[in-house]
Amino acid sequence: MSTAQAEISTILMDKVADWLTQSALAGDALETLVKGFCERLAAAGLPLKRVHLSFSMLHPLYDALGFTWLRGQGMEVEGFRKEDGVHSDRFLTSPYYHLLSNKLDHLRRRLDPSMPSEFPVFDDLRLMGVTDYMAFVHPFNGNTSQGMMGSWSTDSAAGFSDNMISALLRIQNHLAIATKMAVLTKLADNMMTTYLGGDAGRRVLDGQIKRGEGDTIRAALVMA
Repeated sequence: MSTAQAEISTILMDKVADWLTQSALAGDALETLVKGFCERLAAAGLPLKRVHLSFSMLHPLYDALGFTWLRGQGMEVEGFRKEDGVHSDRFLTSPYYHLLSNKLDHLRRRLDPSMPSEFPVFDDLRLMGVTDYMAFVHPFNGNTSQGMMGSWSTDSAAGFSDNMISALLRIQNHLAIATKMAVLTKLADNMMTTYLGGDAGRRVLDGQIKRGEGDTIRAALVMA
């Protein structure tokens, strides 16, 4: 890859950052935000093959939510239970566990086909043609149990250039702020709809919290 090809436009990356801000302020759903973000990164010239992002959640059915975006294939969403995920071989042998257990922020590896895989996931990535990989942990509040974990993968023959890595590190902060807002909104919705019910929960979130507030509805009572 030439130097010109390796340069990522600061102007285009600023547009991605602005879009993240507007998306967060508009209250876009987490899935919509993540998918749109990945598509805009690719459109800005980053040769991303795969992006994975995972967020801790407070939900009756799962404890974390993972998003995997593949260029040209869209995005998959997967929920994880703590008892199934934290102690599973899949997690214990992952780059994320290595980061958390060693209190690291980032991990970058070039995937040389002639070298043994440091982590099992690298075998799958090599089959996709991935040449370079960077994982990260980004806590939301100083507590690593609440935040975002993720990874960037490229199939560019030259791997990630320093310019690309710099662009990803800069945009990562904007992503963390936007997704934190989306996660908190989703958590509030989960809590309200779980404990108050779907309709009542949404009314509370819309501001109907005064005593006596309500709506008149048509109803029928059936006794049998």
